Amino acid sequence: MSAPGDRGKAAEKAVLAVLTKWNTKYVRFVYERLADARAARGAIKAQISDFIIHVPDRFVMLEVKETTHEYRIAKDKLAQLPRMKKWIEAGASGLALIHHSETCLWRPVNLIHIETGLPSWDLRHVPTYHSAEAALQATGWFN
Repeated sequence: MSAPGDRGKAAEKAVLAVLTKWNTKYVRFVYERLADARAARGAIKAQISDFIIHVPDRFVMLEVKETTHEYRIAKDKLAQLPRMKKWIEAGASGLALIHHSETCLWRPVNLIHIETGLPSWDLRHVPTYHSAEAALQATGWFN
């Protein structure tokens, strides 16, 4: 298990590897890793997501999260959800890619389906995948 300050870094690194690969492979795919406010020790405002991605006809905010729970994610893990929902209402797409570290499974959660104001979300209805790449491809947004 990761130390509290490193929690989620391995998941973010795995996603970064996929996005870097796709950025090299596809002409009409571009992404940007946004600065991490925690790593900057509060010198910058918390960002809307970990990554922003643009593919034809879609702008995606991608937030990568890691949890030890096998099917639930706590509200505090998605503190920026209300901000992301505003962007979604304006036409962007929001995706939380959840890595369940105990099972080594990934879940792509379309944030348009996540209700704000709940203490946590039960994600058992969202299919799981054995890799970050497979989970991202399953959305149909990056094919």
